[in-house]
Amino acid sequence: MRFLFSLLFAALLAGAPHVASAAATPPPSDSPQLIYLSSWPHQILVFDAVQEKIIDQINLPTDVSQLLVLSADKKKLYASTINDNSIVTIDLATRKVLSTFPVNADSTHNTRLLGMTADPSGKYLYALGSTVTKLIDHYEVGPYQWMLIDLESHKITKTADFPKDESLSGFFRLQMKFSPDAKYFYLFVGNIMVFDAKTLGLVKKIDLADPSSPGYTNVAFNPVEEETAEDPNEEPGKLTNVFMSTDPYVHRAVFGIAKIDLATLTFDFTPVAPATTLSMTPLLLTPDHQTGYTVAINGGPGNRRCEFWAFDMKTRKLINKKDFEGRNRFSFMLSADGTKIFIYGAGYEITVYDAKTFEFRNNVTLPGDMTSNVIVMPLVSKSANSAGAPTTSAQVR
Repeated sequence: MRFLFSLLFAALLAGAPHVASAAATPPPSDSPQLIYLSSWPHQILVFDAVQEKIIDQINLPTDVSQLLVLSADKKKLYASTINDNSIVTIDLATRKVLSTFPVNADSTHNTRLLGMTADPSGKYLYALGSTVTKLIDHYEVGPYQWMLIDLESHKITKTADFPKDESLSGFFRLQMKFSPDAKYFYLFVGNIMVFDAKTLGLVKKIDLADPSSPGYTNVAFNPVEEETAEDPNEEPGKLTNVFMSTDPYVHRAVFGIAKIDLATLTFDFTPVAPATTLSMTPLLLTPDHQTGYTVAINGGPGNRRCEFWAFDMKTRKLINKKDFEGRNRFSFMLSADGTKIFIYGAGYEITVYDAKTFEFRNNVTLPGDMTSNVIVMPLVSKSANSAGAPTTSAQVR
C-alpha cells in the first residue's frame, strides 16, 4: 500500500514557523521514565528514557516474548512467549515473575496468539489466535478464535469463533481496547469491530469505507507502517491517530487526523492535505495533548525517504518536519514526557532523537534483537484541552 508521496507542504506550513514545536515540558524531577521491551534470547529489558540506557533485565523462565500487555492498574506486565506459547505475569514493582503457564491444550495443539489485551478487572486476558494441530504428516492451522484467559485458574475458560467473513491477513500485533464501561472491547483492523466482553460475540462493525460522514469515503484509520503503539498520553476513552480517505467528488486521497470516542463510537475527522501514501507510523501525543508526532515514509528500499512530523493538535496543522535516516523496517515511539523520539525494531538498537529539534541524540545498543512491542509507562496524568480545530463529527450507526 505504498506510493510516492505528494503532500502539499506549502499549505500545511502556511502561517506556522518551520522549526517551531510545542513539545511538553519534562517533569520537574529526574525520576526514571520506564519503557519495557523484549529481546533475544529470553529477557524483558527495562529502558530508562531519561538516562537513555538499559537499567535492568527481567529473565523469562521459558522463552522469548513476542507480545507485552500492561494491566489496567499499571502494576503488572503480561508477556506472551513464542516457542512454548505461555503467559508470563510480571510484578513491575519488584520486577519478578509471578506466574507462568502455557495456553496449549496439549503437546500436539499449539495456540498462537495474534493479539491480546487485559480487561479492566485484572482477572482476564482477551486474546485472538489460532490453534495449530500436529498430525502424522502435516500441520493443520485452525480458524481464528477469541480466547478468554483466566489469570487465576491459568486456563482458557471460553472461546468464540472470529467472524469467518473478516480477514486478518497482513495484520500484526492487533490493537484492541475496552469501552469505558468495560462491556465491550474493540478491534481496530480495516474496520472497527465491536465485541461483547461476556459472550465474545460480534455486536457491530463500523464500516469505515462508508462512515456516514459527509465528504469522506474509504477511510483507513491508523494506516501504520510497522505496528500500532499504545500511547500513554492518550485521553481516557479516546483513540487519536492519522487516517487516509478519499473524497467522493474527484476521488483524491486525503491525509488527516481523527479521534474516536470509545464511549459513544463517534469520531472527528480533520483533513490536513492531499496524500497518495499509506506509509505512516502511529500519531503519539505529548502529555499536555498540544503536540502530536508521527513519521511519514516515502518510497521503498533503496529509494526511501523518512520524515519526522510534528502537529499542533489544537489547529491540527503541521508545525515542524525534518528528514532522518530511516531503516528498511522500523517502529516509532515517544517518551512519556514528549521530549524524545525513539526509532526501534528490526535490530538491536534504539535510536534517540530530540522531539523539539529532531536532532540525533544517541544510539542505544541492546543485548539482542527486539522481539516484542514496547510498553511506555505513563507519567502522572494531566488534564488538557485539545479542542480548537474545525472538525467533521459523525455518529457511527
